[in-house]
Amino acid sequence: MEPPRHGDSSSSRLESRYLLVLPVLFYEFLALALIRGLLPTLMLDFWGKWTYTVIGVIDTGKGLLAFVACPMFGRLSDVIGRKKCLFVTVLGTASPVIALCISNNLWIFAGAAAFSGCFAATFPLVFSYIGDLVPPRRRAPAYGLALATFGLSFSLGPAMGAYIALHHGNEAVFLCSVLLIGIDLVFIAVYLPESLGAGEELEFEGAGGEEAGGGLRKELQRSRTASYGGGDALGAFQWNPLASLKAFSGNPLLKTTAKITLLYYTSVWAVVSTLMVYVARQFQFGPVKIGQLLSAFGVCTMFAEGVLVRWMVPKLGEKLTLQIGLLGFAAQCVLLGLAHSEWMVFASMGGSLLSNLVYPSISSLISRSVATSKQGEVLGAINGVRALTEGFGPLLFSCLFWYTEDTFLPGCPYLIAAVVCLAALLLSYEIPDAIDDEDSGLLLGTFGKDLPEGGEGAEEMVALLASDGDSSDDGGGGREEGEGAPRGGGAASKRQEL
Repeated sequence: MEPPRHGDSSSSRLESRYLLVLPVLFYEFLALALIRGLLPTLMLDFWGKWTYTVIGVIDTGKGLLAFVACPMFGRLSDVIGRKKCLFVTVLGTASPVIALCISNNLWIFAGAAAFSGCFAATFPLVFSYIGDLVPPRRRAPAYGLALATFGLSFSLGPAMGAYIALHHGNEAVFLCSVLLIGIDLVFIAVYLPESLGAGEELEFEGAGGEEAGGGLRKELQRSRTASYGGGDALGAFQWNPLASLKAFSGNPLLKTTAKITLLYYTSVWAVVSTLMVYVARQFQFGPVKIGQLLSAFGVCTMFAEGVLVRWMVPKLGEKLTLQIGLLGFAAQCVLLGLAHSEWMVFASMGGSLLSNLVYPSISSLISRSVATSKQGEVLGAINGVRALTEGFGPLLFSCLFWYTEDTFLPGCPYLIAAVVCLAALLLSYEIPDAIDDEDSGLLLGTFGKDLPEGGEGAEEMVALLASDGDSSDDGGGGREEGEGAPRGGGAASKRQEL
């Protein structure tokens, strides 16, 4: 019986480190969820019939800024690391909560909420963090666990916020939110380890000892610097946010997923930006009932991401899981559009059991189709498209709700959103039925094949040293075919591992 290799236990310990990023998501979104149940009533009292329009303008400004921020933070994290960027995004995201603490003027809150779009990159950074540590075939369940953490925060936050406000006032809720953000920042600064390059460090451990690892480390650092233009990495960093959109050029898979993302998230904003105000005006929901609705959404999200994704993606694949999620969201929109009583509104939350499958499926497809060193940039670019929909989706649907509010079918915009989502479903049939992690050269395009000259040497060194180690272990230079086994030889076989 062959004894376990040292690299196997090291790989297992390294992979489990991604769990340390989950509290970052939990604390941030719990802080934001605490105030969500209070906002619709505060906004309606402050802006009255103009609430839909103001929400649309706020989310439009936030979305346009996020369109710039997501690709920029993704590319920046590929250079300086995920940890520093996460600290900045969490701090910036807290600005609306801080605004509520210092002033009762909701115009200040509106400005801070729009400005927070500059920092709306926590999710792509967390997903890049996970991609640094988790092998491709196990990333979708890991992404699902991250989104389940988000669901947990929304399961607890709105109901907790409504309870605290009922017994201690709104100000206590705002202070609790700021305290949670402070805890999150301390956790990132003190406890969260950097993930960028962690997988490469593991390669070095089994690649010929410390001396060989040292040379390999320098070569790989030169490769990463060269990929951003040579010289000093930060100085050569491309600050133009539109530059990341080149990820979609010449890459069939990324181009298709970008279109699906555009259509799906355009329809999503019909629900995200207006639902709480819609139920407050049409069904007279107060803070407690809104908190219960949001908590129901959080429970559905937590179950979908923590259980369904971890089972469905390995069994059904990303494509079919994505299609089921799109169909579920379309059904949710139809139910909301035709709702005439409270129970139908709560029943529509069941659609989020399926709609929450969309994002981890898309992220898993992308992470398996690009080199590890480019994951932050490409996931940032996809999330930039997602943010772009926030630049026009909320304003579009807010105007539609304002126009249809007093008609016989006030939920008509939700039916329009269902049609847009079904268009994304039809487009998903262009995705290949199966994607092989090792043999996806056709899909990799510019982000897997056209690597800079500076990176070729490092890949060849890794492949050479790793093949030497394999030949000594297996006696014939070969490995049984399976997960992590190189195929195709040389640098090409190691590209996904790096």
